Amino acid sequence: DKDKNAQRMEADVKVNVDGLKLVDPDAVHEHPIAGEGHIHYRIDDGPIIATTTTKLDLHGLTSGTHRITVTLATNDHSQIGPAQTLTVNIP
Repeated sequence: DKDKNAQRMEADVKVNVDGLKLVDPDAVHEHPIAGEGHIHYRIDDGPIIATTTTKLDLHGLTSGTHRITVTLATNDHSQIGPAQTLTVNIP
């Protein structure tokens, strides 16, 4: 429940990926291979979280509006396609 999560200063992000095999870029020495990649998550202007995880639970968000940006990336971290941005309002 989005409102209940906001009250607890939390947000859950779930990503559905089709047509791309999710692999840890370190496992392939960041060598780009067609059809392989991973997900980049970024909260506001924070660091990029590079992972194969399709579900991310965020806890301890501060009050205010937060942007959660999700992009697909190749094994060498190049962006694939457009970014998707979610906006979360924490009371």
